[in-house]
Amino acid sequence: MKSIDLTDPDLVWRQQLDCLIKYKNLSGAVFYLFKDFQNKKENYISASFDTGINYSFLKNSKLLKKIINEKKNILIDNLEEWEDCIQLTGSLYALPVVSGDEFHGALILFNDKKYGFKNEDRFFYAIVRDHLMNTITFRRFYSDKIKEEKHIFQFSRFFSKDVVKTILKSGSPKLGGEKKRACVIFADLEGFTSLSEKTTPEEVVEILNYFFSSMIPIVFKNKGTLDKLMGDCIMAIFGAPIDDRRCSFQAVTTTLQMFEAFHVFKQEIGERYRHLKMSVGINSGDLIAGFLGSENHMNYTVIGDTVNSSQRLQSIANGNQIYLSKTVYNDIEPDIEQFKNIQSIKSLGRLKVKGKKKFLDVYRIIPEIC
Repeated sequence: MKSIDLTDPDLVWRQQLDCLIKYKNLSGAVFYLFKDFQNKKENYISASFDTGINYSFLKNSKLLKKIINEKKNILIDNLEEWEDCIQLTGSLYALPVVSGDEFHGALILFNDKKYGFKNEDRFFYAIVRDHLMNTITFRRFYSDKIKEEKHIFQFSRFFSKDVVKTILKSGSPKLGGEKKRACVIFADLEGFTSLSEKTTPEEVVEILNYFFSSMIPIVFKNKGTLDKLMGDCIMAIFGAPIDDRRCSFQAVTTTLQMFEAFHVFKQEIGERYRHLKMSVGINSGDLIAGFLGSENHMNYTVIGDTVNSSQRLQSIANGNQIYLSKTVYNDIEPDIEQFKNIQSIKSLGRLKVKGKKKFLDVYRIIPEIC
C-alpha cells in the first residue's frame, strides 16, 4: 500500500516481478497493462536478472498482438524460432490478465533455457497472474477510496456531510460553474475591529474561532454551504450546490438561529465583549455557482449581482439587524408565522446601496434574542 504513493507508481508491480524471477530462476519478466487506470493509457513494466536486456521490442510485436486478440496462454519453447524474439534465446510463456471478457494486460515470462517452462509450473504461474489481477483491483479500489477521502476532507470545509455524500454520488466534482437560483447571506461582527486593537493577536484568534465554531454548524444544519470566512464575516449560500426551492426560508431560519447562538456566545466570553453586535444581509436570485481553482485545490463559490447585493445589504444594516431584499421577503412571506426569534419585521422602502445604480426594496428584521 505504501508503494502505491511513491514517486515510482510502478514499483508495486516491479517488486512482484523481481520476486517471481528470483523464486523461479527466470531470466526476465514483463507485465503489460493494456490501460493503466491512473493515466488511462498502456503501461509496460519489466524486470530481469540482466539489467542490460531490453524487452521494449515486445510493445509492437506480433506476440503481444496475439495475446491481446486471442486472450489465451502462449508457450514458445524455442525463441530462436519466433521471428519477433530473435534478440533472445531460451523460452517464453505468456498469460493474459483478464477479468470476465475484459482484457487488462499480460504477464510474459522468459527462461534462458529452451523448454524451460514445465507443465507442473504452469498452475503456479496462473496463480501469480491471478494475484496480479487482484492487485489491479485493489489498486483501483485503494486509489478511488483515497480520492474519495481527499474530496470528503476538502469539501467538508464548505458542505455538511450529507451534502458531500450527495455530491460524490454523481462522480468526482469538476471545475466550472452553472447557473443557480440561490440565497446568499453575509453575517458580520460589529465592534470587533476596534476591540482587536486592544487585545493580543492570540486572543483575537481564539475569540474568532469560538465565534465561527458557534455559527458554522447552524449553516450546515439548515442545508447551507459555507462559502468563505472573511476576517470576522461569514458568507453562506443556500440552494447551491443542491437545488432548494425553500432556500430563502433556510437562509432566514439560519440567521435567526445564529442570533440566538450569538447571545449565548457573548454571555460565555464575558462582559468585555457584550458590546459586540452582528449585522446580516440576505439576498436571493440567479448566480453562477461552481468549483474554482485546480483539480487538487478546489474552492466552491458563487459570483454575480445577487452576491454583491447581499454584501451591500449587510454593509448598511445596523447592529443586531437583518436586512433582506424584497425577493427574499416575497419568498418567506407565506411562512413568516413559522419563524422563531423575530421581534419585528417591516419594509424600509427603496434604499440606495453602494455600487448599485438602482435602488433596492429592503426589509428589516430585528431579532428578539441577539
